[in-house]
Parts: sequence; structure tokens; C-alpha cells
Amino acid sequence: PETEPTPPPQPQKSYELGAASRSLVEQAHAQAATGNYAVAASSIERALRIEPNNPLLWIELGQVRQAEGNYVQAENLGRKGLSLATGDPRTQSSAWRLIADALRGRGRAPEAAEAEARANELATR
Repeated sequence: PETEPTPPPQPQKSYELGAASRSLVEQAHAQAATGNYAVAASSIERALRIEPNNPLLWIELGQVRQAEGNYVQAENLGRKGLSLATGDPRTQSSAWRLIADALRGRGRAPEAAEAEARANELATR
């Protein structure tokens, strides 16, 4: 009996930002560095209108919300990024780190430790 050939392994995805989104994220970083989180979030939201399915942008927005102290929204945005990061362990790891930080900020240390462990495991792939 003939055996079917095994399919070649799928290459891992690696998400990147387009030029316009990268520029907006750089602006957001500068705005957040001065404590202007609302304007930083607005810059990232503009980038999300350009690339709505890019998990890196959802994670960036989550990091701004985290810096604001909005841990619930930061966690939700991390989970959104995670759901879009299929096939990219590096981006999945970043999403899990954001989730871990948000959980820690909410005083949910055991869940945060679990999320951190997932992030670390993905970072080694």
C-alpha cells in the first residue's frame, strides 16, 4: 500500500507592521512617553483602521491601556492580539506577556504566572 507523503512543515508566520502603521506606532510611543496616553491610543487606533487584523497593533494598544492602569481592557486587547497571532510564536508570546501583566495588575497572580509561563514557552520556539 502506498503511503501519502508527509506535507512539508509550514513556515512560522512573523507579523510586521506596514510603513504607515509603523510610523503611527512610533508616534504613539513618543506620546505615551510623555504620559499622553489618550493621544497615543488614538494614534494606534488610526493604525488599526489601516491594518485591523495585525495582532501587533492590538498588543500595542493593550500596552497603552496597561500604562493607563486599565488592566481589564489591556487583558482583552492582549487576548484579541493572541487570537489573531496564529502561527507566530513570537507575537503570541508578546500577547501572553501583556495578558500576564494585566492579570498581575488586577491582583490575579496565579493566572498571571500561568500566562507568563505560556509566554516563556512560546518565546523558546
